[in-house]
Amino acid sequence: MATLHLHCDLREPSLSRAVHEARRLRSHDVQITHIRSRTLAENLLHLAESMERRDAGMIFLLHARQKQRDEAAEALARIPGSIASRITVSCSPYSPGMRKWVEQHGLAYDENIYEAPRKRDWKPPTNPSAVTLAERNWIQYRLMRVLIAGKNPADSYADIVETLRNGTLSSAQRQRGEHFFEHGEPDMAGGQYAEERRKAPNAIDLLRERAVQVGRSGLNTLIVGETGTGKESLAWYLHDFSLRGDKPLLALNCAFFEGERLESELFGHEQGAFTDAKKAKKGLVEEAHCGTLFLDELPEMAPRVQAKLLRFLQDGSYTRLGGTKRMRADVRIISAAQPERLVSLRRDLYYRVADVELHTVPLREMAGRDVVNIACNLAYRLMWQPVISARGESVMTPDIIRKTWERLALPRNAEALAAYDWPGNMRELSNAVKRLVLLGDDIFGELPVAGGRQGANTPQALRILDQELKRLLTPVTCLDDLEQRSLSLKELPGAYIRHIVASLGGRDAIQPTKLAEALGCSYNTLVSHLDHTTGKKNREP
Repeated sequence: MATLHLHCDLREPSLSRAVHEARRLRSHDVQITHIRSRTLAENLLHLAESMERRDAGMIFLLHARQKQRDEAAEALARIPGSIASRITVSCSPYSPGMRKWVEQHGLAYDENIYEAPRKRDWKPPTNPSAVTLAERNWIQYRLMRVLIAGKNPADSYADIVETLRNGTLSSAQRQRGEHFFEHGEPDMAGGQYAEERRKAPNAIDLLRERAVQVGRSGLNTLIVGETGTGKESLAWYLHDFSLRGDKPLLALNCAFFEGERLESELFGHEQGAFTDAKKAKKGLVEEAHCGTLFLDELPEMAPRVQAKLLRFLQDGSYTRLGGTKRMRADVRIISAAQPERLVSLRRDLYYRVADVELHTVPLREMAGRDVVNIACNLAYRLMWQPVISARGESVMTPDIIRKTWERLALPRNAEALAAYDWPGNMRELSNAVKRLVLLGDDIFGELPVAGGRQGANTPQALRILDQELKRLLTPVTCLDDLEQRSLSLKELPGAYIRHIVASLGGRDAIQPTKLAEALGCSYNTLVSHLDHTTGKKNREP
């Protein structure tokens, strides 16, 4: 039997086109392999060696640089024409250099008809082999899982092609693809391909690996991290990789509601439970039965509601607000908190919600190349974004995004991105990338000069002092805790003063007399507490 050899890059349009071809040639066996632009020459040689007389070969690749095309041309010179004539290269219509190269070297050219935005008004080709929008969404969702789990892409390719070639999507598969389409790609970007992850995993790789493991365990999980570090995205991964992945994932921001309203949102209420309770209402706990509930900003939950949540986590039972009937629900709780707010969380509740504790990674703690990688990923998400310019309406096509990648990777620009602390983390970087792509702003010139991360008065110093405050403010359950942790009231004023000074930029950035007046203490008191951290006495700031 003839074989169809498919070499596909890690992109939805490429894999959708591969599925289309596999359906068209149903009489062929299918062998599918992962390709990257830098391995084009290697893949061509491998493809030529694998092909028998009746076989066909296709390469699906967005783009290759001139150097990579030159290397591939040298490889093609070693391939017999009888084999090269049966190789088709499917490319983006926004890579004209690729088309010219393909036709120049005697290969068959195919313009990828799936190189288009996945929007509701997109219509599939009028062809019985065509891939539908729902199938494209599911393919994109599956490719995301490949990156998160660090799998060999080719293994997942084979499963995707086999599923769509010989059947239709199940209801659960369609729902997952639809959910991914509606919410967009999660924020926890910046991971590497499987082979790089095994050799030198970065911070995001390690977090993703742990997330897959914890997700599958089904344990209640507390995600701790600064604002903008992708806590909700991480919760989505934990749910999706669990046995509850095809059940609901519902979210509640605990800082958005107060008192009875928060309790009502969480556990529901009976008619007449409060003034506006015109009829009974289900709570998120009830609606998330057998699924997952994500509680963002958990420490902002009122103490009374924390106590009720604790009871629910103990035995799975609860009552609606204003009700007496005891109800039960099977729900996995994933919660999130900023580290400095954990002191507001009941200690007994902490141990219920934190079977496992995961920490997201702020951008300043990542290697420079990883920050650039994330910036490129954020730019990729802007592909097909509609824009209006002086020349009229247009969209961000793949060639425009590719040029943005090249600009982000320039050494001077990469250095600027890596040197900045990004206090807003992923959100701040995302905003900067949007301005770069959509407005053409010089975001690199706006960033502080390189080296800003290393100063003594940087946020690193502030984080150390925040840990000191956290140690002093963490709730105690008995007097023995005070002795074991060596807690003393006299430590608190000094820790707070040092925290304020670090927040203002350090000793060199403050006016001690004015600060002492603002804090309601004497100049000598201020200086003595600051000298405590350096071990020096009577030192003028």
